[in-house]
Amino acid sequence: MADEAPMAIETLYLPRALLPGLRRSDLEGRSFYDLLRGNGVEIASGTETIEPTVTTAEEAAELGVPVHMPAFLFERITRDAGGRPLEYVRSLYRGDRYRLELDLRPPNH
Repeated sequence: MADEAPMAIETLYLPRALLPGLRRSDLEGRSFYDLLRGNGVEIASGTETIEPTVTTAEEAAELGVPVHMPAFLFERITRDAGGRPLEYVRSLYRGDRYRLELDLRPPNH
């Protein structure tokens, strides 16, 4: 939310065994990643994809925008040092409220 307007829909999936008994209240007012660290879980790597899409009827209703409005779809998988998946995140961002900017630099040799 920004200025009382919905900006994105974010859905987080994680293995139940990772944080057994996790409740919504555990995440209110704190970072999910702080919660992981506090439970001895360290993220070692992740992969995120970004692609253009349009909103479905359900997504449009949640965001308060027209159906088939342009949007950005972010999907992320993070893993621990052993390669075990820790989370899958699907985020849909309104296309009319965001601009993506990438800072490109040559690799250090």
